Amino acid sequence: MTLRAENSTFSQPDAAPAEDTACPDAPTADVVAATQLLTIVLPIHNERDNLRPLLDEIEAALGAHPGGFEVIAVDDGSSDGSTALLKQLAAERRYLRVIFFRQNFGQAAAFDAGFRHASGDIVVTLDADGQNDPADIPRLVKHLDEGYDFVAGIRTNRRDGWLLRRMPSRIANFVIRRVTGTKMRDLGCSLKVYRREISDELRLYGEMHRFIPVLVETIGARSAELPVNHRSRVRGTSKYGVTRTLKVLLDLTTVWFMRGYQTKPIYVFGGIGFLLILLSAATAAYVLYEKLAWGIWVHRNPLFLLGMMFFIVGVHFMMMGLIAEIVIRTYFESQKKSSYSIGSTIGLRCNHP
Repeated sequence: MTLRAENSTFSQPDAAPAEDTACPDAPTADVVAATQLLTIVLPIHNERDNLRPLLDEIEAALGAHPGGFEVIAVDDGSSDGSTALLKQLAAERRYLRVIFFRQNFGQAAAFDAGFRHASGDIVVTLDADGQNDPADIPRLVKHLDEGYDFVAGIRTNRRDGWLLRRMPSRIANFVIRRVTGTKMRDLGCSLKVYRREISDELRLYGEMHRFIPVLVETIGARSAELPVNHRSRVRGTSKYGVTRTLKVLLDLTTVWFMRGYQTKPIYVFGGIGFLLILLSAATAAYVLYEKLAWGIWVHRNPLFLLGMMFFIVGVHFMMMGLIAEIVIRTYFESQKKSSYSIGSTIGLRCNHP
């Protein structure tokens, strides 16, 4: 089985040492499906009975892909024998690479580990429970040819229980769309296809895998959705439930802040502080009016203390905003990161330290 295409669509640096090398241009969309290596990322937690059938399906779906493929299975602290089976399968199948977590860190951490170790030019994620259909992968990859950086699946005919799976998912999707403004409809479908430069920019924590479409939009990626097949779980037990909805809603606060104010936290903290200071001034003015009009002395008026509290808390929020601005600048500069994302360049030179 071919593991990698011989030709790469990325420009390679010049062999001769130089301080400046040409910036690699982004791959052209018309060669994505035909020649690029695919990396399939599988997060696994107690899915022993699903592993061999799922890998067989992936082989059948991608065996004819000219660019070749690899599968990165991330064992997220399994305790049902998945670990031993993965070691056996890795010895049998040359395309299979395995990452073993020391304990259960969650699906977002598993995706992130797969992104960091991917070799492919195109990265594909899907669940290991057998409900995502690997036969949909070539169609999603082909859709990248239309000029997209990210394509997500939509489970149009979802095969899950209404009360514990579909209803919480619909509530979470509705709230996330309203808060973040994303147009993506099925945020919980794990079957997604990414260009490598997009997955490299993602950093996932907590339950952030639910927000991948939102995070992708935040860095300016061109996104699309396609209907995909969804199947009933026939082996193993589900790890999802109503309790995950609460975690998602809490993480939504982080995503809202990072999406809108990651590089300008002073707008949030300073804005709140400014409003509190205005409220303090309005309260003080009313206290003065009560003194002049009704003869109520300041030391007998609790509104004066309330106005002082508004002022002090407002100043604290302003200072928090300034500290957050310094922290953000220190983060970007110490990590040599930029606050923007470049899609591609033409005719520029890359300066390497």
